[in-house]
Amino acid sequence: MFAQELIVIKLAITMTFIRKYRFVLLFILIQFFISQSLAEECTTGLASGRVTVDGRPLLWKNRDSSFKDNELAYFDWGKIRFIGIINADDTTQVWAGVNNHGFAIMNAESRDMAVPGEDTQYDDEGYLMKEALIRCKTVSDFEVMLEETNVGGRNVTSHFGVIDAKGGASFFETGNHEYFRFDADDKEICQEGFLIRANFACKGYGEKGYGKKRYQRAFDLFKKGNEVSRLNYSYVISNVTRDIYLPSLRKSSNFTKTNDTVNRHRTVSCAVFQGVKPDEDPRLATFWCTLGEPAVSVSIPLWTYSGGVPTILDSISYSPLNKVFQELKAYAYSDSSDSKMINTDRLIIIQKELDKTQRIIFRRTERKLRKWRKNLPSQEEVINFQEKMVQKAFKASVKVRSKIVSGLR
Repeated sequence: MFAQELIVIKLAITMTFIRKYRFVLLFILIQFFISQSLAEECTTGLASGRVTVDGRPLLWKNRDSSFKDNELAYFDWGKIRFIGIINADDTTQVWAGVNNHGFAIMNAESRDMAVPGEDTQYDDEGYLMKEALIRCKTVSDFEVMLEETNVGGRNVTSHFGVIDAKGGASFFETGNHEYFRFDADDKEICQEGFLIRANFACKGYGEKGYGKKRYQRAFDLFKKGNEVSRLNYSYVISNVTRDIYLPSLRKSSNFTKTNDTVNRHRTVSCAVFQGVKPDEDPRLATFWCTLGEPAVSVSIPLWTYSGGVPTILDSISYSPLNKVFQELKAYAYSDSSDSKMINTDRLIIIQKELDKTQRIIFRRTERKLRKWRKNLPSQEEVINFQEKMVQKAFKASVKVRSKIVSGLR
C-alpha cells in the first residue's frame, strides 16, 4: 500500500512540475526540433590540383537543408566581391561561395565537434562563411581567422572546406574553441590528394558518425575518378553530386530511398568550385552552381568577374530557376507514399533531356575558359556568356516540365 501511495505522490509531483514549467519545456522542445530541421547535414569534398585532370583544385558541397528556396547573391564590398548560395532573400548568411581573389568556402555540419562538458553553441556557420569571404584571400587567411576566434569562441561545430588561387585545398574540422586542419596537398597526411567529409569528424568526440554511408560512397567515387584520370569539375557534377546508388538496392526496384545517398531528398542545392592555377587570374575561378537537387537539375557556371548574377538566379522571394527544379523534383518523388523515395523511371525521363543541355554547357564553357585564360575577356563578354548558359538551363528545364505536365493529362 505504501508503494502505491509513493507512486501516486511521485506522479502528482511530476504533473505539478510539468504544469509549472510547461512553457519552458515547450520552448526546449521547439528549439530541439528547429536545430534538427535547420542542420546543414551535407556531403562535401575537395581535391588538390596534384590529382585533378587539369591541375586546378576542386571544392564541392551538396547542401542538405530544410530551406528549399535557394538563390544566388552577388556581394560588393569594394575591393572584395563574391558570389554565394543563400536562403531566398537572406543575405546575412552564405552557404557556399567564392570571392574575386579565388578563395572559395563551404561547410558541412558536424555536431561531434562539441567538446564533452562544454556549453557548446551552434548554427553560425552561414555568418562565419560570409565573413570569411569578406576577409580571406587564402587558406592561411582563414586559419588566422579561426585562430583569432579560438579564445572568444565561435557558435559553430562544422567542417569548413576551402581552396585558394595559390593551390591550397584544406578542410578545417571546427568547434567552438578549437579546430583541426587537413591539407589535401600534403602527401604525408593525404596520399589520395582528395578529402571527403559528411557529418562526423576525424577528430570529433562522438562515436556514431552521422553520414558514414554518404562519406564512403563519395570517397569511392572520387577515388574512381582519380584512378581513371577523370577527376575534374564535370566528373564531380555528373557522377558524384547526383549519385543515388545504394548497395542494398534491388535491381528490379524502380524506387530508391534517398536517406543515405549522396544526392538526397533533403539536397536543395549544390556548389562545385573549379579553382585556378597560381599563374591564372583568380577572377576566373568558376562557380558551378546547381540551384536544386542535383539529380533533377542543371549546373551552370558563374564568375565574380561578371560583377553580378542573372536575375533568374536572384529574384524577389525566390529564384525562377530554383522553382522549376523544385517542380521536377516533386514529379520524381511523387509516385510514392514515402516522400524519401525517388522514382528512378521518372528520374530517367528528366535526366534524358537535362543531360543534353548539361553536356552543351560543359563544352561551351571549356572553350570559353581556354580562350579567357590566354586573353582576359571584357566583363561584358563574361556577363553575356553567363546569361546565355543560365537561360539555356532554364529553357531546358521548362521544356521538361511541359512534357511532364502534358504527359500527365
